[in-house]
Amino acid sequence: MEHLLEDPKFWLSVSFVIFIILMAKPFRSMFIGGLDNKIEEIKKNINESLQSFTEAEKKVNEAQKQTVDLDNKISQLLADAKNQAQSLSQNIIDKARQSISSKEKNSLERIKQIELSAIQSIKSQASIELNKIIVGYLNNLPESDKNKLIEKSISDFKSLN
Repeated sequence: MEHLLEDPKFWLSVSFVIFIILMAKPFRSMFIGGLDNKIEEIKKNINESLQSFTEAEKKVNEAQKQTVDLDNKISQLLADAKNQAQSLSQNIIDKARQSISSKEKNSLERIKQIELSAIQSIKSQASIELNKIIVGYLNNLPESDKNKLIEKSISDFKSLN
């Protein structure tokens, strides 16, 4: 054993083992501390990612809710617009029918007035022409026939009353 204590290789080996034992604890704590720090950093990143994901999910849900609300509002607006358009169309149709009916009535009244005016004009013309014919006939009649005709007319007129 004495020979072993004088061998420099032995002391080099012993000092290497002591060095490893002494350095193992700091290296181990550094290594484990580094891993712990890395683990904490990874945990922090995961938590941040989860938080971001949760926030993004909330925003997506809010956006979907807003989209549904907007779709409902759009549907309601379209339904209201359709109802208003139908109402306006019906009002326009009703007014057009009233206008056509009024114009038709006015036209029929004007036609009746024109007919009456034409009949009156024809009667007037016929009366004038008949008077001319009668005057011409009476002027060509002998005097005795004229007197007989006048007496007959007077008796017919008396019998009417």
